[in-house]
Order: sequence, then C-alpha cells, then structure tokens
Amino acid sequence: MFDIVIIGSGVAGLTAGIYSARSNKSVLIIEQNYLGGTTASLKDIENYPGFDKIDGFDLVQKMYEQCVKFGVNFEFDDIKAIDFDKNTLITDTNRIEYKTLIIASGTSPKRLNIANEDKYKLHGLSYCAVCDGSLYKNKKLVVFTKNNSALNSIKYLSSITNDLIVLDLSNGFDNPDYEHYSNVKPIEITGGDMRLSGVKCIVGISEKQIQCDGIFVDLGKETNIDLYKEKLANDGTFLLTDEVMHTNINNVFVAGDIRKKSLRQIITACSDGAIASSEAIKFLNNLHPKF
Repeated sequence: MFDIVIIGSGVAGLTAGIYSARSNKSVLIIEQNYLGGTTASLKDIENYPGFDKIDGFDLVQKMYEQCVKFGVNFEFDDIKAIDFDKNTLITDTNRIEYKTLIIASGTSPKRLNIANEDKYKLHGLSYCAVCDGSLYKNKKLVVFTKNNSALNSIKYLSSITNDLIVLDLSNGFDNPDYEHYSNVKPIEITGGDMRLSGVKCIVGISEKQIQCDGIFVDLGKETNIDLYKEKLANDGTFLLTDEVMHTNINNVFVAGDIRKKSLRQIITACSDGAIASSEAIKFLNNLHPKF
C-alpha cells in the first residue's frame, strides 16, 4: 500500500513524485514506456526557466535523480486495469494498492499496430531516438515516419549511423539526403526470441523484407485514456479536472498533457504535478488528522 501512486514518469509525474516524497509520503511512480515521456525526446529546450538551453533527456535525468534522492520508488510495467473502487492497480506482474492516485501518463507514441510490435519493444524497437539511439552506433536502422513526423529523430540518428532507411507511411517525406520509401504499409516485425532482425512491408505493390538492427517509430503522439474513461470524466480525448487537478473521484488527481488544458508546455506540466501532489497530500492528511 502506497500513500501516493503516480502513473507516468514524464515531467508532471516526476514533479509530483518530488513534492510527494518531500512530504514524507510513500510514493511509487509506474511507467509503461520510457522514463521522461515526451520531454526525454526533446533536444535544446530553450524556454524552461533557469536554463538557456538544456537537453530534454538531461532535464529528465536531473528530475529522476531528485526523486531517487527523496525515496521515490519506480516500477516499469504495463498497467492492465485499475479498480477505482478498491484503490488497486493490476499490472503484468503485480497488484498495487494506493491511498491516492495521480494520473500523469501524458501522451503516448503512436504505434504501427502490426504483428510482434509488443514482443520487440525494448528488444530492438524504440519510440524515442534520443533515449535509445546511442545503443545503435554504426548499426543498420529503420525509421518509420508519417510525412515529416520523424525528421528530428532521423537527423539525430544519422549522427550515430550512416546506415539508415526511412519508411514513410504517407508520401510527404522527400529529403534526398536519406534513403527512403514512400506509401509504405508495414506488416510485421521479424526476428528471433530475444531480438528483432527486420521488418516486412508492402512497398508499392511488392512485399519487401528489410533487414536491420533496430527500428525507431516516430509517428507523433496521442493520448490514451482507455484505462480511465469508464470511471473518470473526460471529453473522449482528455481527462477533465478542476483547476487544482481534482477529478470526479475524491482520491484521484490528474496532471500534465493527459488533462484538458489550454497550454501544454514542460513548465505547465510541472505546475500540474506540484498542484496534484499538494492536493493528494491534503487528502491524506485529512484521512489522518493530527491532534
């Protein structure tokens, strides 16, 4: 049983973790993808106060280190269901009980939705070039884009390897500096038990097997509220809160990009996380008033 469980390790979740742990609460952050969320994939952030310029991965790493310093627990696992009535999360490997819940799962990378995509996640398949690109120096890589959605990822990965193929799901990527195919329809990621070895696609009218050491998918971001939408107020895309991050369930709060809001920036996500944590702490203190 944790005082505060936080879903998501983006900057909203990490900020909530820092504030919660500093208030001497037991805290767990659960992450289903990679540490830092969208921020970790950004280069040269220039509008975060206190830094003329900072790499998103470095900013996330500093926040993570603060969380660890104050005793925040981390678990990387897929959440399969949430029982809001019993204050319980069910993951692939565990059942986790909470007193309060902060949902800060942000946006998720759009998927290819093809065979073996789940199997090879973290086994050669990545949705974050900045996070995982350094593992593939001088390797053969495939990057999936939709028009120019992956342009920054492609530029970054091309500094790591010269052996890179761009597969465009549309017909808007026409940069002659990179080998690329347009109007690609991916079918299946192929490989062995522990590591991918390529991807099978329809290119034009022909089926093509492209061998590679790693696959990076950058098709943009989307929200995923499937775990929450039956119980929490939402507009079909975002979760709804009041100005202090309260939902329609008393001990559940929401922070960051998954919340309906007017401005989605790193600093506003951090603000949401701090407010959500403060409100969760107030809820807990009211449960156990001090005399």
